[in-house]
Amino acid sequence: MEALEGSVGPVETLTPYGQRLHPLTLVQRVVKSLPALFFILFFRSSDTENWITLAFLLLYGVFALPMIILQYMRFQYWITPREVVIHSGVLTRRKRNIPLDRIQNIVIERSLLPRLLGTAKVKIETAGSKTTEGVLEYVSLDEAQRIREIVRSYQRQRATAAPATLEAPAEHSPAAVEAMAQVLFTMTLPRILLSGVFRFSMLYIALIFSGLQTVMDPLNLTPEQIAEWLRGDGLLPFTDAAQSSPWLLGIFTVFAAMLLGWLTGIMINLTKYYGFRLWLEGDKLHRRHGLLTVSEGTIPLKKVQSLILRSNPLMRRFGWYRLELQTMGYDVEKQGYQVAVPFAKKDEILELASHIRPFALPETFAPVSKITIRRTFIRYSMTLLVVLVPLAYYWQPALWGLLTLPLLLYLAFLQYRNHGYALHDDILYIRRGVFQHYVWVVPVDKFQVFYTAGSFFQRRLGLRSLVIDTAGAGSFRFPQVVDVGAETAEAFIETLYGRFQSHFAPTAP
Repeated sequence: MEALEGSVGPVETLTPYGQRLHPLTLVQRVVKSLPALFFILFFRSSDTENWITLAFLLLYGVFALPMIILQYMRFQYWITPREVVIHSGVLTRRKRNIPLDRIQNIVIERSLLPRLLGTAKVKIETAGSKTTEGVLEYVSLDEAQRIREIVRSYQRQRATAAPATLEAPAEHSPAAVEAMAQVLFTMTLPRILLSGVFRFSMLYIALIFSGLQTVMDPLNLTPEQIAEWLRGDGLLPFTDAAQSSPWLLGIFTVFAAMLLGWLTGIMINLTKYYGFRLWLEGDKLHRRHGLLTVSEGTIPLKKVQSLILRSNPLMRRFGWYRLELQTMGYDVEKQGYQVAVPFAKKDEILELASHIRPFALPETFAPVSKITIRRTFIRYSMTLLVVLVPLAYYWQPALWGLLTLPLLLYLAFLQYRNHGYALHDDILYIRRGVFQHYVWVVPVDKFQVFYTAGSFFQRRLGLRSLVIDTAGAGSFRFPQVVDVGAETAEAFIETLYGRFQSHFAPTAP
């Protein structure tokens, strides 16, 4: 513990033996490797000889287990007033130096097994990196919290003191640190369950059916056998009626898929946001949430580039929103957007935002050109034809899909009606989207680049797009205003440039 407890000298003066991971890391890595071995043995063909099974077990014992032990023995880390140093690797040795000034976030994650063993994973994320710079997997929970507090203390000292005056930080228990902080938002269990009702995704349904198919194949089960078993147990009394009526079967399938989608949404939100707590400590936001995997992270206020209010039609109907923060650098899993408030009313979000970047949503937004309705409808129609024409070649009833064209026209109109922009108090507001509705709140002083762009078809129609780039913005989701009149777009860019210059203009003495 020498390097962690008090050493303030450079790395070269430290003892060559750094801090090791928790000994129970060996147990957890062995347990994590067992599912892959089980998958290989369980899904082998039935005519596989027993000696192949023994060969897999022998290879695992001779190579995998020693490698796990060597990786543990060869992993060390230090923390100094200027950097975090990590040594790792067996055949290829790696030395990673992570300057404290670059560290943006230290995430503490605890899945079910680490929680049972009293350990945690520490992820060190830096500004501008698309991957986690350093991972300590695993250390004790006390050590994980201690690492985070030491890094924060050194960062605060480096911001206010000369390097020569740096001292080892005083220790504070996590409970004492949180008690001194200002709690901004918590989620009760009823609200977490309610938030899951508004979350619906077919992706999880596809994963469930894929998993069932994976299990059914080795067991030689067929859908008819499963239906017969359910009918015999009285679980599906309407099985015969559904098989005799395709329409009834279709309605039941859609209803079952929707019900399963909502149930999975509730369970996902419960496991992800259970015990959600957001508090402010100094100039950083801190989050803790999770049921099976407890995650703790930090969002430095100075790294926040824009705020995003996100919702869907059902959430907006009942006045619920989600607040995301687009930060400088990348959160590996969120592509630059971190959730600050998963589910809250608009007034709650505006009150919380006063601690981050105060804003008031404008009552009116400037609309984009109505020509965007025609352009959007053409794009939707061409996409539909690309799908239906090849399908109709093999299955002629697919042409009935053309009846959805009026719905596509209405959807294009909704896209137009929900798209707009406004500039108030040096903050640019951009709203857009129907099924996923976004309202970007972008302070002028956070602009990196702002410009107009026009595709071939936009230029022919006298339209332009306003593009606003901020540090760390995602590649597919970023603030832009599509299909604005060319003259209006150029005039608005000049207005933005004037506001930008005024903000950074030197003040008179």
